[in-house]
Formats: sequence, C-alpha cells, structure tokens
Amino acid sequence: MNEYIYHYTSIETLALILQSKKIRFNSLKNVDDINETEFSDEDEFNLSSHTLISCWTDNDEENLAFWNMYTPNMKGVRIKISKDLFSKFTFLTDEVVDIQGNTLIQDCLVPKSECFNENYWIIPFSEYFYQIQYTDDQALLKPKIYNIEDNNFVVKISKIGKYKSKIWQFQNEVRFKLFVLPTKDFQGKYIHPLNDFQKILKNNIPSPLENYFLEIKDNAFRNMEITLGPKCTFAEEIIIESLLQKFNPTAKILKNPFLGLIR
Repeated sequence: MNEYIYHYTSIETLALILQSKKIRFNSLKNVDDINETEFSDEDEFNLSSHTLISCWTDNDEENLAFWNMYTPNMKGVRIKISKDLFSKFTFLTDEVVDIQGNTLIQDCLVPKSECFNENYWIIPFSEYFYQIQYTDDQALLKPKIYNIEDNNFVVKISKIGKYKSKIWQFQNEVRFKLFVLPTKDFQGKYIHPLNDFQKILKNNIPSPLENYFLEIKDNAFRNMEITLGPKCTFAEEIIIESLLQKFNPTAKILKNPFLGLIR
C-alpha cells in the first residue's frame, strides 16, 4: 500500500477542507455503487446508514475517469496527502466491555469523549482503514453479515463496505470507516447500542448521523499537495492559490500534465 492517498474533488470542497482542516465521512447508503448497500440478510436489516466512510485512491497516477466522475467538468483538484492523516487514540472503556472488565481500545480514530454520548455510539474497531477488494463473487458482494456463534449474536462489521464489483477496479480505492449505532429509538427512549442491538436491527432504527468530520493532523495538512484539474482556468488557479495562501501556505500546488490536451 502506498504512503500517500488521493482524493479528486471540487474547488468548493477543497475550500471547506482547508478552512475546517477536517475530512467528511459520508454514509455508505450514498455511495455510487448501489450494490454496496445490499446484503444477503437485507430482509432482516440493513446497516448502510450506520456505516460512515471516507473514500480515496492509492493510485499515484492521474486518472482521467476520476477527473470526469468526481470533479465538475474536470475543473476540480486532486488532493495528495499522507495516509496517516488522522490522530489515533488509545483508551480504556467499560462501554464496550468484555468478560475481563474494561476493554483496551487501541488506534481508534475518535477519542473516547466523542465515541460514547447520549445520541450515538461510534463503535471502535481495528479495521478502520483498508483497501477495497474487487470481486464477481456474489457471496462477497452481498455478504451475510450476522450470525449466531456460541449463542451470541455476531455482526461482521468488517464485511460492510469492503467489496465491490470488478467493474470498479480502476478506482484502486482505499477507505476509512466508522460504525455508528443509535442510543434512542423512534420514540426517543434510551436503548443500549450493544445490549439492544437486535432491537435496533429488527426495528430498522437508522444511524442518527448522516456524516461525521475528523480533523487532519498538522503535519499531514501542511504537506498536502494539490494538483489542478485538466480544465482549470487561470481564474480558478488564482482562486486555489489564494485558498492555499490563506489556509495552508506550505501546501504545494501543481499544474496538470493534461492541461490543454482535453477539449
């Protein structure tokens, strides 16, 4: 896996990232591949809304398809940044408790103070960053994500948002993932995200979060590299330069090698 990851986006989104110094995690239910929101046990529940992701590619070669799909008229930008762009937190918690007592959570993207509150829990788990696996195996594309093991109800969170059809293989996609569970039912009554997990599924109680924002680490932010879209005008280049000068003056800005070659 490469040291750097890349994100193609609009100038407007770049402005928001630079001003806030944060990356937005969006619901899996909004991704471009509809198959990702389907599971073999979908008749019983669907956890798409509970899965928040941030999508990148680790392909360092520029991709014209990306410029066309994810930037307006190829006039956006490509953000290059270290894959180690988020802080990691380690803490003891009795919320996600096991038979040993307190559970040690390591390398969590979200601090304990934000993981557990009266509206939602962000469930810590180890596979928060991973490469998408491309396959034509329908059992993987529409996985069964829950099972009964030793009389315990087990949900395979790692299977959610992990597989895509081979038609998307050109993306070389990598992702960050958060998993969110509600702490209230439709009537506003308190429910325990883990103890009442089957109730959440049976009643299709969605995540209370549509998105979540994580702050970028200082070093990763300062060393960001911005490539202009192949159809960026001189005026748009001035706007991008002004944004960087104001919010991130140490970031690099690069001309696009396809500039002037695409009608």
